[in-house]
Amino acid sequence: MGENAGKLEFVPLEEEQPLQNFDIFKLYATLVERQLEDFILSEGLTVKDVCDACTTAQNAESHTHLAAIDYLVASTDYESFMQLAYDHYVVANFGSDMEDEAVEQAAEAATAEVTADQQA
Repeated sequence: MGENAGKLEFVPLEEEQPLQNFDIFKLYATLVERQLEDFILSEGLTVKDVCDACTTAQNAESHTHLAAIDYLVASTDYESFMQLAYDHYVVANFGSDMEDEAVEQAAEAATAEVTADQQA
């Protein structure tokens, strides 16, 4: 999400949003737009080609490309941008803690299962 992600203030979307958040959204939208324009030009594509590719990816059985589409959508919709930014914030700040906790829970469950098997 970049260097400005740490400047975002996360408040419920139904509440009044800090102006700084919208300014950061506009910077993000401009950045994505520039990169997308450069990509389209360098690859000899049209905007329709890119839209068609996004539609195809959304409708495909495999959803491996949807994350890339999330970044594009986030550049056009403030709420999508804030959700994506919040997801990045959570992973960046709590991701390793959540992973460690999940490993600990799995280990505890496995230990309890082995103990139950031994007692049976």
